[in-house]
Amino acid sequence: MMKKNIFGGALIILFGAAILTSCNSREFGEQQKLAVADTINQLMHQVTRSAEKASVDSTFQWLSDDSSAVFMAGGMAYSAREITSVFRNQYSKIKSQQMERLSSRTLVFSKDAAAWIGVIKCKLISKEEEVNEMYLVETWLWQREPSGWKVIHYHESWMNLPDACKRATVEYALEDFAKELRGKALKPADMPPLLTKFLKENPLVYGSTLAFVPSEANGQMRGAAPYIYRYGSDFKQVDLPETYDYTVSEWYAVPVDQKKSCWSNPYYDDGGGGVVMVTYSIPLYDKQNKLTGVLTSDVELK
Repeated sequence: MMKKNIFGGALIILFGAAILTSCNSREFGEQQKLAVADTINQLMHQVTRSAEKASVDSTFQWLSDDSSAVFMAGGMAYSAREITSVFRNQYSKIKSQQMERLSSRTLVFSKDAAAWIGVIKCKLISKEEEVNEMYLVETWLWQREPSGWKVIHYHESWMNLPDACKRATVEYALEDFAKELRGKALKPADMPPLLTKFLKENPLVYGSTLAFVPSEANGQMRGAAPYIYRYGSDFKQVDLPETYDYTVSEWYAVPVDQKKSCWSNPYYDDGGGGVVMVTYSIPLYDKQNKLTGVLTSDVELK
């Protein structure tokens, strides 16, 4: 369960390369870059607030009318008119929408071109009172035209988070598992059969581990976290490298610090199952109330 941030590498190389070729760096200083970045950030703040209000005309008012401009959502490419129509239909079904910007980055290529890349946590409540939570990853490519700043490319992708029913099922299952293990003198070698049994009984869970508190050996801190995950209709085991410090990962550090169970943010599991997931974690203690480690349930995001 080696975490890799899934939002740090938005691909804008083709657009950036084209723009950079037209940028004369000798005429474009750091102060000008900061001014452009500030303008784009202000515009994106207006975009986000308009989207939160489900106002289509305000959200997409900056889209370029250029016929070569492409706007993408859900793997489909649209013109400005088409994507406005798509979102008008979607917004008509929404009762309320909450948007929390988790991170963003503005890349300035020249005085007339910049890109904004952002990660937004979105909570939608439909008119039928259905709640849907998701993470949005957005790239907006801005270009200064005679009429002002315009968006010449927009790309949005998203991942749906587990709904309340699925979260509750995973939580109850892991809490029952934790009750079975609590107070026992556990060793890493004990866990693979127990974890495999847990996965067999809980089909919503993609993978699971008990990440033990690292111990010192020969002057080095070494951890142990046998991880079992689904591999088709079978199960596979992988042991995280002894030198990998999983204690700084969100799925381990937060429940240990808060002394309670919690869900992680989405991440790519680079050292285990190799999928994008969220993790529900429970800190596990022995009879002396000493931390044994962190017990987890991973849910794959598709």
